[in-house]
Amino acid sequence: MLEELFIKSREFIALNNQVYKRYFLTTQLLEHRLSIIIGARGIGKTTTIAQYMSLYYKEHEALYVNLDDIQNTAQFSMTEIAEEFVLNGGKLLCFDEIHKYNSWSAELKNIYDRFGELKIIATGSSALQINQGSHDLSRRAIVYTMVGMSFREFLELHYGFKFSPYSLQDVLEKHVEIATEVKKQIEQKEHKIIPLFKNYLKYGYYPYYLSMPNTTLFLQTLQQNINVSIESDLLYVYPKLNGTSIKKIKTLLSIIIKSVPFEPNMSDMKKAADITDDRTLKEYLSKLDDAGLIKLLMRNALAMKSIDKPEKIYLANPNLMYTKEPDIGNLRETFFVNQLDNYYKIKRSLNDDGIFAGKSGDFYCEEKYTFEVGGKKKGFSQIKDTPDSYVVSDDLEIGIGYKIPLWLFGFLY
Repeated sequence: MLEELFIKSREFIALNNQVYKRYFLTTQLLEHRLSIIIGARGIGKTTTIAQYMSLYYKEHEALYVNLDDIQNTAQFSMTEIAEEFVLNGGKLLCFDEIHKYNSWSAELKNIYDRFGELKIIATGSSALQINQGSHDLSRRAIVYTMVGMSFREFLELHYGFKFSPYSLQDVLEKHVEIATEVKKQIEQKEHKIIPLFKNYLKYGYYPYYLSMPNTTLFLQTLQQNINVSIESDLLYVYPKLNGTSIKKIKTLLSIIIKSVPFEPNMSDMKKAADITDDRTLKEYLSKLDDAGLIKLLMRNALAMKSIDKPEKIYLANPNLMYTKEPDIGNLRETFFVNQLDNYYKIKRSLNDDGIFAGKSGDFYCEEKYTFEVGGKKKGFSQIKDTPDSYVVSDDLEIGIGYKIPLWLFGFLY
């Protein structure tokens, strides 16, 4: 059994062990004995596993198993694989796409409890719920949420730059200094920051763009990934869903794509998607959010916990907006929401530190900061009497005072 799995594992590492290493491998140490990495489809979880295996383990010490491979799951259980692997001196066992395996939580619990010296890394859909069902892993596993590429990472991967990430406080207090230095390095390689930023908005969030021959094929692949996230991943994670509910969820996403960002009218959305009650509508919206396809912007942390009616609904990242012709104002807000939301996910502080709908400006963060997002000529009239408020401007290379370039928020991670 192991010989065949090791052959596939070696082929996997050879194919996926890319040179560029994303933020995840430099900030998340994965020291715990059971780590579960969740995230949206296509943002690089599988590549990260290959890089981690290659960095820290000898070939015979680490094994990769893709649970979406029918041959693996049909012949052997996860526990049987672990048992033989440990018997032969194995140290790191990596399971990919655990949500595709029916009894994954029970098997992981069993493996964790039986093999005390074995390290396990598993990946799954961003909609994965580890604390539900009869085999609660919340006391055994540390769950990491992996996000798509930041603008900073895009510049490094696509153009060979090397930049440091900054905290939100650094961006707010030192934005002129930081933007000046970044602009200088960009122009030394005969590039301009604004055109590169526009490229990122269109195709920079997903690392796999580099394997695509052109933007058209990338956007077609992105559309396919959207369909798989709904038609396959959500069905595995939420087996009570059926063909009818999946069809309604897809209709709901189609409505959102045509309208984002917007202040949802629950009655209109129910009617358009043929949904009978508010509870079901909120449930479907929550599942699209879990799948990494939309972002529900709430008014505060309490509304987020109770899955209240969202103040606004955005697509989860700016690349998704190019499945149709995007509105520039909507695109700016989507980028800002995405980069701040990812920043807080990486910090693992999504309660009071999250991003919420603003009262005077567009957005509100950390129970303190207010942001108004707009074009280069955007002024302070809407937030002039609001403390700790900032204008975030597109098409601006370097800001001044409380006016900050939009692109610079892509350096938060």
